[in-house]
Amino acid sequence: MSQPPAMTPVVRQALVRQLLASDPTLSNRDIAGQLGVSKDTVRRDRAELSREQDPPAPDSAATDPEPAPDAPPAEPDDAPRDPLDEPLRRWLTPEAHADLALLLEAGHSPGYALRRALEVLAEAYRGAWERGLHPRGTPPEITHVNVRTHDPKGLTP
Repeated sequence: MSQPPAMTPVVRQALVRQLLASDPTLSNRDIAGQLGVSKDTVRRDRAELSREQDPPAPDSAATDPEPAPDAPPAEPDDAPRDPLDEPLRRWLTPEAHADLALLLEAGHSPGYALRRALEVLAEAYRGAWERGLHPRGTPPEITHVNVRTHDPKGLTP
């Protein structure tokens, strides 16, 4: 009997992140037991996750350059920003990271996975609005998703 394929680091780190989000008191040993890896692997994953969350400290000797005289005023730090201008790890929740890792496990690229997820969600909204189930601009409640049975031989039309 063959062994299941090894978990990729991306998937494992997403699972570590998800476990810690649900119970921050979990030890490396507890997480390792749940994931079937060594506590040292979990320690390295937690260190990597910590590095992702903590950007390097700014150089105290560095100063902001003077703006050009004809430059538009800078946006305040609390101004809304387009999330696509930020790296994904800065605006995806731990749960969304785990969901993305699951899609990556199916062999999708992050770009495809996000585009497809948005496409499916937008199609559900569009359909609810066009059929008059919800007024346009209000989020419909999605209660289920249909999935076709796996057909490796392609016999299902």
